[in-house]
Amino acid sequence: MNEKPYNYPAIKARYPVTLLTAEGHVHGETRLINNRGALIRCHQPPRLHEAATVSIDISENETLMVEAEVVRLEFYEPDNNDEVAPRGMVVRFTNSSAIGRKRLRNLIAKHYLQKLNRLAAKK
Repeated sequence: MNEKPYNYPAIKARYPVTLLTAEGHVHGETRLINNRGALIRCHQPPRLHEAATVSIDISENETLMVEAEVVRLEFYEPDNNDEVAPRGMVVRFTNSSAIGRKRLRNLIAKHYLQKLNRLAAKK
């Protein structure tokens, strides 16, 4: 599957995430998410093409677990040591269940509905 998750419409949303890899776990936060993948900000992302189980805390009572692959590393400005280091990643969801995909679609639809309601309230 050659599809890139960041080429599809996504919502700007910050959800806490934990990535479980063969090397251990990494904590981060989503910046963009859609039903194909997510842009995740973290300080030490896994290696490119590494597989991970991603736990997304949608709310206090709801967590979504999906399998993913790191498809791109995000780099930012040099830090105090003049080193350019990865500060995030794009993951592509793999082997999502029908229920997982539906939950992601519902999450995105709910986000857009809330946004529309906020815009309507301003008028």
